[in-house]
Amino acid sequence: MARFIPQLASSDTLPDSERLVWEALQTLPSEFIVLHSFPWLRPNRDLADEPLREGEADFVILHPDHGMLVVEVKGGSPELRERTWYRAGRPLRDPFDQARRNRYALLDAVEERTRRRVSRNVLVHGDVVVFPHCRYEGPLPLNAEPRVLLDSRSLPLLEQHIKSAFAAWRKQPTALAKDTFRQLVDALLPKLRLLRCVPSEIELERQRIVQVTSDQQATLQGLVENDRVFIEGAPGSGKTLLATEFAVTSAVKGCSVLLLCFNRNLAAWLQEVAQRDPRLAECGGALEVTTFHSFAMKLAARASVEFSVPSENAQAFWDDEVPLILEQALDLLRTSGRAPIFDVVIVDEAQDFSPDWWVTVESLTKNGRKGRLYAFADLQQSLRSQGSAPSVPLATRFRLTTNCRNTKAVARSASELIGAAVTLLPSIPEGELPCLRRAPSPAASAGLVKEEVRRFLRDGLSPRSIALIGASTRNTGCLAGLDGIDDVPFTEDASEWRRGAGILVTTARSFKGLEADVVVAYDIATFSQYFTLTDLYVTWTRARHRLVCVAHGAEGRAKIEAALAAALSAHHRES
Repeated sequence: MARFIPQLASSDTLPDSERLVWEALQTLPSEFIVLHSFPWLRPNRDLADEPLREGEADFVILHPDHGMLVVEVKGGSPELRERTWYRAGRPLRDPFDQARRNRYALLDAVEERTRRRVSRNVLVHGDVVVFPHCRYEGPLPLNAEPRVLLDSRSLPLLEQHIKSAFAAWRKQPTALAKDTFRQLVDALLPKLRLLRCVPSEIELERQRIVQVTSDQQATLQGLVENDRVFIEGAPGSGKTLLATEFAVTSAVKGCSVLLLCFNRNLAAWLQEVAQRDPRLAECGGALEVTTFHSFAMKLAARASVEFSVPSENAQAFWDDEVPLILEQALDLLRTSGRAPIFDVVIVDEAQDFSPDWWVTVESLTKNGRKGRLYAFADLQQSLRSQGSAPSVPLATRFRLTTNCRNTKAVARSASELIGAAVTLLPSIPEGELPCLRRAPSPAASAGLVKEEVRRFLRDGLSPRSIALIGASTRNTGCLAGLDGIDDVPFTEDASEWRRGAGILVTTARSFKGLEADVVVAYDIATFSQYFTLTDLYVTWTRARHRLVCVAHGAEGRAKIEAALAAALSAHHRES
């Protein structure tokens, strides 16, 4: 039996005329392909900018040895008088012209889609008209011929008449090459895949994520009304957004403002944001954005105080010695009247500041212990063993609880990872649940990372949307020795990454305070002082829209699996 496309379980849904032909075509051998009710759409005169014309062939019959035959079916009892066809007294389109129009429209499409590798010159093609309800009498019109006009008498022997019709159109005996026939079928029946457009999905999600919530607005107003404030907030609650906005508006009002943070990559991004803000172009104040350590190094140079990083025990130097160097530099600069004094000091990611630094930070304000000091922190994301509030008095406290950075799926699963509560706005999109890729070994992790990155690039995401965050630096992890993926380079400079220079490869501690549309976390194995559960949590919350975790260790996999399972259950309960 012929292969029918589409397959019909029953002919009951067909018009009676097509049903009779469909049943007769069942007798054709399996080499035949029968396309039923085949639509087409072409521009007029086949010019791209012309209006479209449409048509539909009742049947298209394909055979590797015979070619293509278009079948037009006309039910009832049509008749031809003076070149005009009628049915039930009403004018009817010439069925032979209609069949020919369908045939040449399909031939044009096949030649176009195959770039003439399948052309009408090598393909036997023709058309036939079937009148299944009647038999004809009298001479045929000049655009018809007995072999291409079938009536009710032809249906019992339809296979024989179809082959005869093919022969009538064949200029010379020929069979299509196997590859040519395959291209013909593929041109008429293309395999269309509708792929998810990840960039479009992400853009729609971004538009739905609220950037300023009511509690953020209340906090911003509270910053204006109070001089010493501690703002604690969950990941994605807008702490950095508020810190930056408050720093800019304070400078615009004529204040001298120092915005400090711990992470140099975060400082670089905040500097870029400030430089792009047109409000700072002409204002009476000034805004300095830097890290605590860079600020100490700068003042040490200004005061001619030695600042030399030891080759051993460098961490103790940065934690314990740098604050003393900064104090010494400030004392010398105050004596000479060159010490910087700020109307407002703002600290972002304050949970990463050592308790011993705060007295020095406080002294940078005009009024010292009574000066205007504002600290933004998430105590769940501290680089230190346990996050703590600033060690200086901050009379006013605000708490930001609403996540407005991540999709619900990312935020919910992040909260499950460490057992923290999360507040989500109803308007925030659900997004995709983070994906866990299980690597059988550390060496296999690199292959999975490359596979995921290639998928995102193939989906249309730009390199500046993708961050690879490892449990250790690139040179000590599974990506060591790799300079990029295919023709897309890696970069470890977040500023270059934002400019589109490549895919960022970094660590959780270097990426704190920043975010990316897509994060691929890799080399997740066991937890230690070098990569803690907090580091994984920080990595997780950096992903605005999509997160993939590549894990090769049982401990890391178990934590991720548990978080994803709990998040999925929470989603089902909410639904």
